[in-house]
Amino acid sequence: MCGICGMFYNTPDRSKGEGLKQDLARMTSTLTHRGPDQSGVFFHEGPSAFVGLGHRRLSIIDLTENGRQPMSNEDGSIQLVFNGEIYNFAEIAKELKQKGHVFKSNSDSEVIIHLYEELGLDCVDRLDGMFAFAIFDKPKQRLFVARDRVGIKPLFYTINNDSVFFASEIKSLLLLDEVSREIDYTSFDSYFTYGYIPGERTIFKDIRKLPPGNILIHENKNTQIKRFWSINYFPKNNASEDEIAEGLRDVVTRAVNRHLVSDVPLGAFLSGGVDSSIVVAAMHLAGETSVDTLSIGYESAGQDELGYAAAVAQMYKTNHTEFKIDPDMTHLLPLLLWHLDEPFFDNSIIPTYFISKLARAKVTVALSGDGGDELFGGYDWTRRYQFAAIAGKFPKFATGMLGLLEKSNDPENDYKSTFSAKLGRFAGDLTRSMEDGFKRRTTVSNRFRKSMYSNNMLNLLGNHDAAAIQSDLFAAAEVDDPREAMLYVDTMSYMPDDCLFKVDRMSMAHGLEVRVPLLDREVIEYAAQIPYKYKVKGLTSKHILKKAFAPHLPDIILKQRKQGFTVPVSEWLRNGLGKMAEDIILSPELEGRRLFNTNRLSWMLDEHRSGRQDLGHRIWSVVVFEIWARLFLDKKIEEPPSETLKEMSG
Repeated sequence: MCGICGMFYNTPDRSKGEGLKQDLARMTSTLTHRGPDQSGVFFHEGPSAFVGLGHRRLSIIDLTENGRQPMSNEDGSIQLVFNGEIYNFAEIAKELKQKGHVFKSNSDSEVIIHLYEELGLDCVDRLDGMFAFAIFDKPKQRLFVARDRVGIKPLFYTINNDSVFFASEIKSLLLLDEVSREIDYTSFDSYFTYGYIPGERTIFKDIRKLPPGNILIHENKNTQIKRFWSINYFPKNNASEDEIAEGLRDVVTRAVNRHLVSDVPLGAFLSGGVDSSIVVAAMHLAGETSVDTLSIGYESAGQDELGYAAAVAQMYKTNHTEFKIDPDMTHLLPLLLWHLDEPFFDNSIIPTYFISKLARAKVTVALSGDGGDELFGGYDWTRRYQFAAIAGKFPKFATGMLGLLEKSNDPENDYKSTFSAKLGRFAGDLTRSMEDGFKRRTTVSNRFRKSMYSNNMLNLLGNHDAAAIQSDLFAAAEVDDPREAMLYVDTMSYMPDDCLFKVDRMSMAHGLEVRVPLLDREVIEYAAQIPYKYKVKGLTSKHILKKAFAPHLPDIILKQRKQGFTVPVSEWLRNGLGKMAEDIILSPELEGRRLFNTNRLSWMLDEHRSGRQDLGHRIWSVVVFEIWARLFLDKKIEEPPSETLKEMSG
């Protein structure tokens, strides 16, 4: 696991060279936390272009100097920087050696170089793993950049005139004079809609994400972006439920076995949920008899699964470590946002940061259970359809009464805590369309967001509604079961842009590599072709996954209700954290940005404090944005900040 960056700068001006070399060195240095073991750069001065590649190395496979990057082929005509792991590299290397390719290392990185020599741009089709890499092909004067199929590893880029710059993290690109810090206001709206910024855009107008499963080719002053992979939900597996479950167990176990390759200590996150428990069980089935497992919980009220994790750890006799966080640990919010580069609401960044820190003290690689919910239907919305189907059997007058109940809920009180308000929202979910019900659960409504914005912000946005991103994804879903469209939307948006984004940044803040075997290509493709009726059966989510591993898990794991890393931010905001939040939200700095309706924000604080509404998440999203803005718009700091949340609110 590493950090990469680079440029293809088109200019005949020879005087630019030294400045660009300095830019490349700074870009690379900013990624040190991603690769603390080694640093390397490559720079090429051509007749009309300067090409630079930078690399920070976290040594995982082939710890010798032979694994250093940037890495080249035999004659130096192909140069590579790579972030990630290729799990089928040994198989590919054997094939390439038989064809006469000469290897100087035992690393998975070198496989990419020789595979590119053999297949060109199509090399990505053969690679199974998580990756973001860039190749400079000197004879063709081509820059070739690729990102893995589901976006486990990040890759950002900016195009300035005819030149391209790229990096593993946004902060590396922000060092360049060619990159503006101007906000993309549609992304601002996306952040307050989803809590993260989905799709190709970022919070900065000049910077884009390379989408998962895509490649970027820059050649002859022309840049193209092409998709090389997408999920295929057909043909459906027509085997029996028992046969599918048995096949799934074999597929997952093989994937976990592939993810165990490492020349450094390896362990596993064990949250106590179904997915991480299955990963630990599969590690045992794959032959791992001594595993370091790590769990995290809360000192105060909050949802954790430490008891469930302990049961799995006891069953497999792992070397188990627990850690608990408390409200005071939110003081690190400025540091976490510096690592994230963008405003990001998901408050589980806090436990993810701390469990990554805990893990790095013991291992260099940790396996995680991410991906199971999106592939197999693990979120609460998966049960909405079953409730709606039951409601559809009610007499028409009863359905009409449900509709009236939903309409009786005051639209200005979307998060009202009374029983009648909650019942009204539930009734509305039973009567609205599946897509609308999904949006109600996964986005902040347009009316609520607009009430938070200033007139200046509303004018900047015009008629833009960020929730349309989900509508486009629903329309693009090529599925035969409309319920599966919701899995597709989560897999294409929430998973890469929230879950995987968060895990990458919080783990790499500590130089920890996190692998996600449930997002192995074979697992994804097998899962996609399982009929939905086996994924969510009755009110049981992830039914087929649980059935596949039922003999290998404690009963309490299979019967528990999904909880996850849910930080009790609403409670914390009604106690000590509330004063800091109020100071930030009502500060002159925030008001001076002319982005928010400060009267509305004051109302939100009062409603939440009184307990009339649960607006903790909405309040936290504003706090996060303001702290981010002070770091990236006001101070423009290049080093991890030392200021705490309390100091920034004072």
